[in-house]
Amino acid sequence: MSKNINTINLREGTFPIKMNLILEDIDFQSMGRLKESICGDIEISLISKDLFHFVGVINTVFIDICQSCLKDIEVPLEFSSNLVIKDEDLMMDDDSSQDQTHYQNLEYFDIKQLIQEEVSLNYPN
Repeated sequence: MSKNINTINLREGTFPIKMNLILEDIDFQSMGRLKESICGDIEISLISKDLFHFVGVINTVFIDICQSCLKDIEVPLEFSSNLVIKDEDLMMDDDSSQDQTHYQNLEYFDIKQLIQEEVSLNYPN
């Protein structure tokens, strides 16, 4: 997959969508700086008309400041992600009890936004 990913229209096309991603230009303001590109092996599958399933493994390495000694340290990050994708128009009306739901415009789905959110949620405090 290209390093320049724009948007995907999840309302059209064939599924599953499988991608091997390499992302370098994501800004994480409250975390360390990226030492290595963010790599992801992901799959998006169709569950129903407006419901999608996202699974994947994402990994990278950050350089951050140790809170004890204030020296630069490497923070390896590797995690699995398993969540549901729904259209952002359903966010306020959604009464499901699912914790792992990502809301976004399905016609202009930005995979970088999803990856950025997942990395932020899985970064150690």
